[in-house]
Amino acid sequence: MGELFARDVLDVRTRQFALLAAFAALGLGDFIKIHGGYVLNAGATEDEPKEVVYLTTIPGGFPRAIQASQAVAELLASRRAD
Repeated sequence: MGELFARDVLDVRTRQFALLAAFAALGLGDFIKIHGGYVLNAGATEDEPKEVVYLTTIPGGFPRAIQASQAVAELLASRRAD
């Protein structure tokens, strides 16, 4: 894994968006929260991960998009509470 993340073809923000989209399409809520946090730490606005999740409706289907949306909402709520 270290070798994957050491590559410099994509910047950190773009890489984390790609991972967020993949995990959202797969319905992996815990990974959505982890990589959603990374993308926010890399400078994304709160609306950007929401938009990426919204786009997962196409490849992942409506149920997974809802699940991903809930995971992002939980992530944002926990960051606001800190």
